Amino acid sequence: MTNPAWPFARQCPMAPPGEYATLREKGPVKVDLPDGGWAWLLTGYDDVRQAMNDPRLSSDDDKMGRARTQLPSDRNLNTFWRMDEPEHGRLRHMVMTEFTARRIKDWRPRIQKLVDGLLDRIEQLPRPLDLYSEFCLPVPTQVIAMLLGVPKEDYRTFAVQSRKILTLDKPEESWAAYQEMNTYLNRLIEEKERNPQDDLTSRLIVDRVRTGELAKEDLMPMVRFLLVAGFETTTSQITLSALTLMTNPEVRQRLVEEPERITDFVEESLRFWSVSQDNILRVVDQDMEFAGVNMSVGELVVLAIPSANHDEKAFPDPERFDLDRGDNRHVAFGFGTHLCAGASLARREVEIAITSLFARIPDLRLVGRPEELRYRHQSLVYGLESLPVTW
Repeated sequence: MTNPAWPFARQCPMAPPGEYATLREKGPVKVDLPDGGWAWLLTGYDDVRQAMNDPRLSSDDDKMGRARTQLPSDRNLNTFWRMDEPEHGRLRHMVMTEFTARRIKDWRPRIQKLVDGLLDRIEQLPRPLDLYSEFCLPVPTQVIAMLLGVPKEDYRTFAVQSRKILTLDKPEESWAAYQEMNTYLNRLIEEKERNPQDDLTSRLIVDRVRTGELAKEDLMPMVRFLLVAGFETTTSQITLSALTLMTNPEVRQRLVEEPERITDFVEESLRFWSVSQDNILRVVDQDMEFAGVNMSVGELVVLAIPSANHDEKAFPDPERFDLDRGDNRHVAFGFGTHLCAGASLARREVEIAITSLFARIPDLRLVGRPEELRYRHQSLVYGLESLPVTW
């Protein structure tokens, strides 16, 4: 009996692949990978959540083999996200000072000012317009660029490079963009070394590299990861959240009547869309039994976040967008030691962007039908290519 071929295609753009619903009843299953190998696929909420925090499952790229990344061997591929403890925790701690509750509170007025400025500009543009390129992309792009000290004139450049890096169906183009990004960031770091500013990159240089806590060769991969991960997922989340309100009038009306429910909306949107797709891998670090199957050292394990967040055992009627889920314990940002460092910042960006957008343009509506939109299926981050709107 042959294994299912993974990754799966979405039959409906507003739902995870249909195969997940069937596989969740079976527990871990073997799936064939595009490179000719195979992996265990975890689809159930409990299994995925447990695996995210199980020390027997390693995140270390070096243990997985470079074939799984479809990229040439390179020292700068590694980031703290792809490391195990204690090194992961040591490096993660260096950036977490920027994502504390106090720091996120300090960032709120800056994000609000940025959003208001973009909306001022949008109101002057001819309609219809692409909300993705004119609003959803610039918000997180400029926030993470300000955080890291990227010059304003370079915002669009790194946004294009990041999107190519995350593309699955054009490996040569992805690798070229990856190299271009590295070249750019090395130049940026050299400039920060000469002239430190009030940004995270400069603080890492001054407080960590110069003190010997952080090896200089580890700085660029860290900044690259924050740059790419810090805006691509949030861009998709803002775009799809806006689409949700334009296609769900009852949810939209509830937010008008109960604006304090914006937090519930953001959490449900994170669960519903689960934009991080096909990109959470682990490798078995010791022979073990997990969820009723025997796993051996070196075997790959795929953690299907979209499936876990649509597990009917954890989220009744999962295909329904429900503001009343209460304790929405989704795993859109991961779980445990590898919980996304920027989760709080991303939540605030989505909240401010969506609240301000629909307050300023209450009659915002989609141009055309939802099924006519172009979705990004061949990418590590699910999302839209564009979002045509008018009012």
